Amino acid sequence: MKKIFFISTIIISFLFSFVTNLFAVELYDLAYRTHLLKNGKTLFVRYRNPLLDPVLRTFETYMFDPRTGKITFLQHPQEKLYILPVVSRDKSTLSYHSLIEGSDYLVTRNLQTGKSVRLRFDTSGYFLEIGIDYDNDTIVASIKRGENRQALYLISNNRGTIRRILDGRNFISTGFFYNGNPYFVEVIDEWKILGFVNLKTGERHVIAERIDFATKAPNGDVFLYSQENNLYLYRVYGNESLIISRQFQSRKNPLLLASDGSTCAVIEDDSIYIINIPSGDVMYYISMDTENLSFYLTDFTLYIIKKNKILYLEHKKPGQTLQELYEDTQPLHLLAVSQNDRYLVYQHEKKNETIIYDRNAERHYSKEFGFIIQEILPPDTEDSFYIIARSIEPKKKIPVKEVYLYNFLAEKLFTVSTASDLENFIQLYLTEE
Repeated sequence: MKKIFFISTIIISFLFSFVTNLFAVELYDLAYRTHLLKNGKTLFVRYRNPLLDPVLRTFETYMFDPRTGKITFLQHPQEKLYILPVVSRDKSTLSYHSLIEGSDYLVTRNLQTGKSVRLRFDTSGYFLEIGIDYDNDTIVASIKRGENRQALYLISNNRGTIRRILDGRNFISTGFFYNGNPYFVEVIDEWKILGFVNLKTGERHVIAERIDFATKAPNGDVFLYSQENNLYLYRVYGNESLIISRQFQSRKNPLLLASDGSTCAVIEDDSIYIINIPSGDVMYYISMDTENLSFYLTDFTLYIIKKNKILYLEHKKPGQTLQELYEDTQPLHLLAVSQNDRYLVYQHEKKNETIIYDRNAERHYSKEFGFIIQEILPPDTEDSFYIIARSIEPKKKIPVKEVYLYNFLAEKLFTVSTASDLENFIQLYLTEE
């Protein structure tokens, strides 16, 4: 049953003026955002009308199941999505805001059962961003209310409630800590403020002001942020911040986070720190010149690429040392590592090539493709990975960003979101559940 809320009228013209030009040149972006889901599935967001003026572009969302080859269109055909959808931490739930003929809708959908809750709004502003709680039911939304005015709203799908929890001016990020309190990053006078709202007391708490960089750890009990060259680890439980680096430069030094949220690696000019989350303890300290090196962090291993060598350290085990894993005859670029740390995907100078190294069998699988590889996404399967690629649409000669699935053991390439289906994409893959 649909639940309806009336607050006031939406001003669509403000929404159009808010959307900015995301591309300097024409581009068919068929892989604007990609999320790995469970059982090898992937959710990808693309533009419905990529070559129109930026204020007219809308997003469309699909889910691909490699076991069946089925692509499911996840929204109503008439819905217009101007902001990106969000996926829950357990990858089971999708939530998005849409417009249908001037009415606001907030949809929260279980990706496993296909069931969804649809709330209708009639607001005096428009949605800018949403975040989903760990209960997969509650949403925090940033809504613009007028000139230099925004507010955060807390929305419960199951209870059918909405309430304003914080007034502000320019929220650029929002979401939830693991304890259920919504956090926010707000820009005031060109400076960022990190804070949260205590839902029990209704009070606004500022964690840090004048910050340069902020990111939440995947498990939600830690936030990492920087002020000048100091990098802090903020622990939600205990409400305290610890300095974990005094030489961190957010625009230069990478900060790597393990997908399970238990570890981060801080790269400085002359050292590497592997930090335990949420304690903030240094598990490993590596003293080395990091210039011209690249890094990759998994839940179990830190990989360091030094020209044609791959070094590794298994950070979950105590007393480990940095060791050489593999040496090639040419300089290499590590693209991805499988979730079980068995397969490493890298390439040499050819940007259309992948080389898969099997650590267990000490075997290589090489493949050249007819497109430029931009990114590799390894799902929770052992024999395949998703490729984010760049190619040229043959008829209109326009660059295309695409999604493929490649099974390297079977040497089979599957199209997921590509230029070959531009004309009839929705008609071919639209499914009803």
